[in-house]
Amino acid sequence: MTFKKLAEYFSKLEDTSSRLMMTEILSQLFKESGDDEIGQICFLLQGRIAPQFVPLEFGMADKMMIRAVEKGLGIPAELVIREFKKTGDLGIVISNLKASTASNQERGDLEIAKVYEVFFNTAAASGEGSQEEKINLLGNLIKEIDVDSARFIVRIPLGKLRLGFSDMTILDSLSWMIDGNKTYRAEIERAYNVRPDLSFISTTLKKKGIAGLKSTQPTVGTPILMARAERMSMGAEIIEKIGRCAVEPKYDGFRLQVHYNSHGIETGYRKKESRFLKLLAEKETNEKVRLYSRNLEDATAMYPDVVSGIEKQIKAESVIFEGEAIAFNPTTGEYLPFQETVQRKRKYDIEAMTRKVPLKLIAFDLLYLDGENLIGKPYSERREKLKKIFN
Repeated sequence: MTFKKLAEYFSKLEDTSSRLMMTEILSQLFKESGDDEIGQICFLLQGRIAPQFVPLEFGMADKMMIRAVEKGLGIPAELVIREFKKTGDLGIVISNLKASTASNQERGDLEIAKVYEVFFNTAAASGEGSQEEKINLLGNLIKEIDVDSARFIVRIPLGKLRLGFSDMTILDSLSWMIDGNKTYRAEIERAYNVRPDLSFISTTLKKKGIAGLKSTQPTVGTPILMARAERMSMGAEIIEKIGRCAVEPKYDGFRLQVHYNSHGIETGYRKKESRFLKLLAEKETNEKVRLYSRNLEDATAMYPDVVSGIEKQIKAESVIFEGEAIAFNPTTGEYLPFQETVQRKRKYDIEAMTRKVPLKLIAFDLLYLDGENLIGKPYSERREKLKKIFN
C-alpha cells in the first residue's frame, strides 16, 4: 500500500467523530493492508514507530520541523513561521505551501514501508549530529511525498496526529476486519492484555486468523497489561462479589512489573524479521532485569537498587512478577510516605537519590515462571510459587 492511500484513510478518520464510523474505516484499511505492513500501519495510526514499552521516540519539536520543511520545500524558514502563526498547524502549512509551489506538487508515490523506514531512522538517530540527521531525513521525505500526504508526514513525528481513537478502537476494528462485527473482540483483547503490541496482534491476525492468537503467551521483556483494582465501600461487598479472597495491606508506593532472565533478556519483539528493527536488535543489552511502570514504560534505569536486589535474590531462570516499590528508612526499616517515595521517579541524579531515598519492592503476584504461564492459575497457587522464588 502507498502512503498516499494511507493518508486518504487518515483524512476520513480526521473528518469523523463517530466511533462506529472510525471502526468501520479502520477495518476497511486493515482489509486492504498487506500481511507485512499492517503492523507498521497500526504504529503510524498511533503516531509511533514501536510499542509503548520500547523507548524509541521521535524527539522532534516545532522548530526542528520548520527547518525540515525549509529544507524539503526549499523556501525560507521565515515564510513557514509566518504561515504557522496563522494556523497553528504545521501539517496544514506544509500542505498549502507544497500545493502552491508547482515544483513541489507531486514528487512520487511512496510505499508505506519506505516512509516507515525514514520515520524509524529519524527516531533512532542519537548522539552528536543527530538533530541535523533528523532534519535531513524528514526534509528529504517532505520533498518526495505527495501534497495530500504531506500534512500527516509532519504531524506524526510531532505527536500531533490526534485522530481521536484509542488502542481499544483498533482492537474492535481488527474484529470487524475478520467478520464485520465485534464477535472476536474479547479474544483479541485477551491476547492484547498479554502482549500489548498492536503490531504483533494485527500481524498474527492477518497471517493466521483468530486461531493464531489463542496460543499467545507471556514473553520476558514484553510487559503484560497490569490489572487495575476496583474500589468498593466495605469489605463485605468485596466478599459478596468475589467470594473467598486474600486480604493484605495496601502499600502506598508505585507499581512495577519485573521481568527477569538469568541469561539476559532478548525480547521477542526485537528479534522480529524486520530490517527496520535491526538497530534495536543491535542495542539489545545483556541485562537480566527490566522494570516496567503501570503505563508500560521501561523504568529500569530509574531504580538500580531494585534491579540489584532482584539479581541477588531471585531463584529462577526466567520470571515475571509484580510488586509495589516503596521508600524506607534504612536505619529504622520504617516505610516512608508516598510524597517521599515519588521522588524516585526521575531520569536525572539517580545515584544520589538512590542513596537518599532507597526502595524496597513488595512482591505480590507472579505471572510467569520458567516457561509456565500462570495468569490463568488460582491466586493461592501463584502466591505459593511467588514465596519460593526468592532467597
